Amino acid sequence: MVLSFYSLSRTLLLITSLMLQVACSVFNDEGQGIPPPRIPKFASSASTGASEPLFKSGDFVELLVEEDVSFNGVFQVRAGGYVLIPKVGRVEVVGLNRDAAEKRIRESLQKQQLKTATVFVEHTPGPPRSNTILETTSFEPSVTIFLTGAVARPGQHRIHLQSDGGTPGVFETLLIAGGLAKFGDDTKIRIMRLNERGMRNSILVDARKIRDGLSSDVPIGDGDIIQVPEKVFGF
Repeated sequence: MVLSFYSLSRTLLLITSLMLQVACSVFNDEGQGIPPPRIPKFASSASTGASEPLFKSGDFVELLVEEDVSFNGVFQVRAGGYVLIPKVGRVEVVGLNRDAAEKRIRESLQKQQLKTATVFVEHTPGPPRSNTILETTSFEPSVTIFLTGAVARPGQHRIHLQSDGGTPGVFETLLIAGGLAKFGDDTKIRIMRLNERGMRNSILVDARKIRDGLSSDVPIGDGDIIQVPEKVFGF
């Protein structure tokens, strides 16, 4: 009976130890072991696009035209296999990859509206949910992050990459996306980032130290969740 109780206690101790190790790997406030920021790969228009997904009915086409921003927008692929672009009409894109869709839309624009058209297309399998409206006359690679908690504009945001291809830091990102809410605690900002196992590692960032030049900013990555708690006031 004593041996049985001892074996059970040892088993429970091992299970508890494993659970603590998993918790520490997922939520790591010391910043050790968090994966590097993810930056999506942006294929050039010269690539073959053989591995890119093909447009199908129900997908969304994000269109950017450098010469005339009035054509910019997000258009759903209709059941007939086409997108309906104002002042252009129906342009069939079903079965095309991104590069082929860019070529098809460019030809339609140059045939009907513009002498020269520089066209950029992004393939979105579902409706866009971004709260950040990007007003731009040219395509700029970006990452998608999610803000939650005591921030001015919670939700999904697209943040442009820097000129060197890197991503801005968390402090700069919060400023771009509207800043903190009235009682947001800028000393306990949490970044949650997916690792290779599909779990989120977590670190705490003190944006006040970053603002005061006492600490370097932490680069954000594609898919990061940035959570800002409210300040706790003592009584």
